[in-house]
Amino acid sequence: MLSFISAATTTLATVQTPTVRGFFSYFNPSSPTWDIFIIMFFVIATFLYGLTLGRARVVVQIVSSYMTMALLSAAPFLDKIEARTPLNHTVFYLAAFMTVFVLLFLLLSKSAFHQHLSEGRGTWWDVLILSVVQIGFLTSIVLSSMSGFALGHLSGVTQIVFAKQPAPFIWTVLPIGALIVIRGRKDRK
Repeated sequence: MLSFISAATTTLATVQTPTVRGFFSYFNPSSPTWDIFIIMFFVIATFLYGLTLGRARVVVQIVSSYMTMALLSAAPFLDKIEARTPLNHTVFYLAAFMTVFVLLFLLLSKSAFHQHLSEGRGTWWDVLILSVVQIGFLTSIVLSSMSGFALGHLSGVTQIVFAKQPAPFIWTVLPIGALIVIRGRKDRK
């Protein structure tokens, strides 16, 4: 996990100062940009998400996210369904992702898996860490599925943190690492 954090730090360190200055120049309250909405979503969703759902449901959502990615990448009929819809690829993928994700979350929430997770109580810090990596993971999925044209409207920093490689890979691995670290701490107690 340290190598992934090192890769993320190296990637962020290579962001040139003008890009960072350009990113902060986007913060104009009179004409908000998508970057501001993404940052606001990330911060607000992280806190509300973890506080309202709790550790067990956040873990179920993380597992549902991975299962959804696996199912959508392996579904042989998805291209045929997409061809029959008037939606562009990005909108179709996001709609399919959300549909499968919500279904899996609802099914797993009623399963023995969720009941087993609900037995232990996590600290607020555990919930916060899991919330950050889950919201970052979902934000990365959404932004990395967008077209290059749409991404061009975002600042370079937002693209590097969420959409350009290796960011999607890092955001995909971080929830796994967080689950391992949090589970390891719980076992030692």
